[in-house]
Amino acid sequence: MTWMSPLVGAWVLAAVLAFLDGRRKAVAWFAVAGMVGVLAASLALVPAALSGAVPQVVGGGWPVGVGIRLRADLLSVLFCVVTNVVLLGALVCELLEGIDTRSFPALVLFLSAGLTGAFLTSDAFNFYVFFELAMGAAFALVSYGRGVSPFRAGFTFVVVNLVGSVLFLTAVVMLYQSTGTLDMGELSTWVVNPHTRRLDVAGALLLSAFGVKLGLFPFHFWAPMVYRGVSTPIAAILAGALTNIGSYGLMRFGPGLLSIELEHANGVLAVLGAASLVYGAFLALARQVPAEVLAYSSIAQAGYLFAALGLGTTRGVAAAVLLAVSGSLDKSVLFLAMGLKGLRARAAFAAAAFSTAGLPLSLGFLAKTELLSASMHEQRWGLTAFVVLSSVLFLVALFRTFQRLYWVAPHERGPADAAAGGVVLVLALLGVAVGVWPEPLLSLGTRVAGTLAQGDHP
Repeated sequence: MTWMSPLVGAWVLAAVLAFLDGRRKAVAWFAVAGMVGVLAASLALVPAALSGAVPQVVGGGWPVGVGIRLRADLLSVLFCVVTNVVLLGALVCELLEGIDTRSFPALVLFLSAGLTGAFLTSDAFNFYVFFELAMGAAFALVSYGRGVSPFRAGFTFVVVNLVGSVLFLTAVVMLYQSTGTLDMGELSTWVVNPHTRRLDVAGALLLSAFGVKLGLFPFHFWAPMVYRGVSTPIAAILAGALTNIGSYGLMRFGPGLLSIELEHANGVLAVLGAASLVYGAFLALARQVPAEVLAYSSIAQAGYLFAALGLGTTRGVAAAVLLAVSGSLDKSVLFLAMGLKGLRARAAFAAAAFSTAGLPLSLGFLAKTELLSASMHEQRWGLTAFVVLSSVLFLVALFRTFQRLYWVAPHERGPADAAAGGVVLVLALLGVAVGVWPEPLLSLGTRVAGTLAQGDHP
């Protein structure tokens, strides 16, 4: 089926690129063309998802509940598009700067295939399979580069994320033991049955697994070391694309499936979220190394997501959707621009920094405004104060980082920096465009939240 083309196309292209030398310009540009095709195929799913006639297929022609079901609903398509935009931008920037290993383009396509599969699947175990396929590509990407730092960062990343994978797999086993099914649609039906027992332990394990993947406080200890030890394109991929699997999982398995369990955990989510965003903001202000500043901003971004879901309302879920999109785009731009010099890189960094701080005419402003509106509507004045405080702290921290990168450091640049800076600036301007014309994404987030709240699950 044509709607499966993002998944199938990414897998086929990755398999082909695995046998080619990605350091050659022709091969690298072929990979870029392939990523453009995957992104275009993801965008082609938007009309069907908006129409409500969500396409789906069951593998092998089996009946639902027996075969593995794939489904492209609005939440899945949104994450597919955002993730592939980030991967495409990182791949083009690395190509313009110079690819060091033959496997880099193939690994980016494998990562795209794994993440796209995780977003499109409607089977909990299949989600885990795609989840691990994406992590396998990420493990190889983290060690991309020369020296001790990439190796140390890669080892830390592998160990910590294996712990998260074990937690998630244990939760999947418990779900199957309790319900007798792993199809997400049947799981959601089982959960809302008043005569069934709650799945609090499985829900807590899922919450912990996604907290590890996102770097939420107190699961954050790996993030500063990893982001500091890897190259800037890899950091952009980790912060802007790979963490989307945690954001998506929170919404899919939280309000999407385990809504009853989520209601009982709202207080826990709110406390963890508030602690993470305040901790990340203060530590970002205290750090001197730019990569560490951005790492702690990613930790705070996870806190915003948890805090939004902890509100336990449809508006909170809508805010979480917007926060996930803005965080993905902003962090990828910040990390990519951090490794470049020149006016374009400075402009891109400044635009993404303003968005992270939640200043007007930015995607981050739209997301934080929705979160503040939802929190004030529920009279969560403490959360409102924490969001405002963290935004002010991030504005100061990122302004200081901007000074270190572009005012104190030398500004020499070459043609590659200029070209890559132009790519990053385009990504940054996407966020500005959404901030200037927010209605489409705002409406999209509200529709996603309403769909999850009404029980139209995969």
